[in-house]
This record gives sequence, structure tokens and C-alpha cells, in this order.
Amino acid sequence: MYVYPVFKLQGLIKDRIPTSFESHSQQLSWAKGTLQDISREHHPTDYLAARLDRETKIAKQLGTLGGGNHFIEVVYSEGSEQVWCMLHSGSRNVGNTTASFYDQVAGNRGVALRGHAGSLNYLEIDSADGQDYLKDMQWCQAYARENRRSMLDLMVSSVEEVTGKRADMSRAVNAHHNFCQCEKCRFYDHKTGAVKEKDLWVTRKGATSARAGQYGIIPGSMGVGSYIVKGRGARGSWQSCSHGAGRTMSRTRAKKIIPQEDFEASMRGIICDTDPAVRDEAPQAYKDLGQVLKNQADLVEVEHRLLPLVNVKGFEEKGSFSGGRSSSRGSFSPGGRKRSKSKKKQRKASRRT
Repeated sequence: MYVYPVFKLQGLIKDRIPTSFESHSQQLSWAKGTLQDISREHHPTDYLAARLDRETKIAKQLGTLGGGNHFIEVVYSEGSEQVWCMLHSGSRNVGNTTASFYDQVAGNRGVALRGHAGSLNYLEIDSADGQDYLKDMQWCQAYARENRRSMLDLMVSSVEEVTGKRADMSRAVNAHHNFCQCEKCRFYDHKTGAVKEKDLWVTRKGATSARAGQYGIIPGSMGVGSYIVKGRGARGSWQSCSHGAGRTMSRTRAKKIIPQEDFEASMRGIICDTDPAVRDEAPQAYKDLGQVLKNQADLVEVEHRLLPLVNVKGFEEKGSFSGGRSSSRGSFSPGGRKRSKSKKKQRKASRRT
């Protein structure tokens, strides 16, 4: 009887937050105003502005979860009774298609960079195309931020409906992953031998910012949880750290070699979907998160170790439902209130399943 509210919570989240390629049937009540706010913050180019006028999908996907390694989780802090709401998603279709558009622009009008492993076309920052790209890139990153915020509103209201507890939003951590921003950087100029300071565009691919004292989120696989960390401001890494555990094998290989029963066993005790379509996200396909944190101890310090209670992921092939027993995708995390004793029993019951 203790497990039922957790199943109910997962069901509410899945009902209220579309996943993968899906959108809200009707845009959220605040979507139009949010898109207008984003455009005031980062003026889109004519290309993107025209899309905003004609594509209703952009508004309807605000507050939706992507596929792959994107996720929504209810987690708890190891060693305490603190429950957290956590999610990881990005700029959805508008971000993906905008990036593809500028890939084509670079291919047609950019500069070809030849290397040992092939060629790569790029846009000069000071060119008209380069400036257009930066404008729309920043717009899409702001969309990703607001997408997470919208999902969080839906998630927190679901948690409150089931538990009667309200999240402490003053402790929220919002961290971009896989992003680019202009920063004042100090670096060694190998040509002159001098140390210089200059505004540079820093791209963190597979990484997130870890400035001194800055809070960040490093997720693992869907079966092992995540870490809340605080940056050390290490200059050798451009004040960055990893943005997750990282994979040990490709998605294709994971689906080919990880037995379905092993995937299901690794998720036992967590309320989740273990549909074969999501087996490429199995814990066995990822590196050991604890070792990953040890390897970058000079970049971040651990503040909280978070373990999963409920997991929601997006996947295309809809199959059987699992309660985490044995069968059946930039992160945002606010700290919640402490569980009551009945919630503690609920957690233990669900983890014993």
C-alpha cells in the first residue's frame, strides 16, 4: 500500500509532460508569453523569427521531455531524508533544426578546415553568418532553460498533488549542459609567450561549467542517480567538468548485447519503464559514476549524492509498463522537503520490490 502513491506520481508526470517527438496538444498557458520574453532577451534572426510566426510546434514543445539520455526523476539524498525533483532536457526540435540549418550555412558559405581525419567547415565569428548563428544559438539555449523551467512547474505540482509537500525552490540548481557562452578568459599565448585576458566563446561539449563555488549537476545512468557538485574553478579545464557519466558503448551495441532480463534486474526497486526500446539507456551501457567523480576531484567537490526513486524517459516504441520490478530521455533540480516517516516506509517498500 505504500508503493501506490509513487506509481501515481509517475503516472501524473507521464500524463502531464509529453516525451520524445511528442508535443502538448495545446500550448501551455504561459508558452506565448515565455517565447516573447526569450525573444526580448535574445533577438532572433529573420530566419528564426519567421519560424516562430508559422510553426506552432515550437510553442507546443515548451515543457516537454526529449529522448535518449533525457530524463525526469524523483531522487533522494543519500544519508538524509531530503527528496529532490530532477530533470534533464534541452532545446527540443527548434534547437536541433536550427543547428542543422547553420550546419548547411557553414557547408555552403563557411571556411573549410582540413585535418588528418577529414574536413570541418566553420563560420567566422565576425562574419554576418557567424553573428546570425550566435544570435539564434543563444535564443535556443534560453528556450532550453525555459523548457526545463516549464517541465519543473508541471513536475513540482504533480509531486505536491501526491504528497502534499511543496518544493523549496530557493535551493534550485539550473545548469546548462552542452552549450556555448562568451566568457572573459585568461590564457597562455604560445606565439608571444604572454598571458592574455580576452572575451572568448567557450563551447562545452560533454561538459558543464564548474566555476569556483558554482553549483552543478552530474547525472549518471537511469539506475544509479546523480551528484550535485560545487565547482573549484580549475583553469586547466577552462573551469569545466564532465556533464555526466559517459557511455561505455554505443546505443546500437547496448541494445544488441545487454540482455533484457539484465536491464530489468538493474532497475529493480525503481519505479520506471524498462521497455526494450529504452534498453540503450541501461546502466550497463554507462561508466561508473563514482569513478568519474573521483577522476575529476580537482574540478568539483561533491555536495549531494542523489539516488533514484522514480524515473521517466522518452522513447518512441511504446511497449509494456514497468513499475521497476522486473518488466514492462542543459538539468534542473530543486531540493524538496524532508519525507515524513510514512514516505520513508514507502521508499523502503518500493526499493524492496
